[in-house]
Amino acid sequence: MIRGDPRTLVKMATPRRFADRDYPGKNFGGLYGGSARVDPALFGEFGRLTHSVNWMGYLFQQLALIGWSSLPFFPLVRQQTLILAGDDDPLVPLVNARLMASLIPRSRVRVLKDGHLFLFSRGAESAAA
Repeated sequence: MIRGDPRTLVKMATPRRFADRDYPGKNFGGLYGGSARVDPALFGEFGRLTHSVNWMGYLFQQLALIGWSSLPFFPLVRQQTLILAGDDDPLVPLVNARLMASLIPRSRVRVLKDGHLFLFSRGAESAAA
């Protein structure tokens, strides 16, 4: 994966996201981009749907960011593949969707005008795609 902005990734990686009650709200737009930057109500909706942190899951997510890559396996995918991506995602830049599409046979990219949480903030549009 082509990594996002290092400053954003550091903010995302810190356990402070879960320990400091004010931290997520202050950093919501910068972390997730797109609609999260301009719609403060989205933070409240997202917060109601998220659960408390699973520390083992958090640890495995951090470890995956250090060394896992699925790139060598992409050419093996034989199914038609739709790759959805947001055009303002500070965590996973759009170039990643293009890279995946270049390696997965029979794939196409659909770019949504949003950020990392497009499945949440643009659920109907994502499902329609």
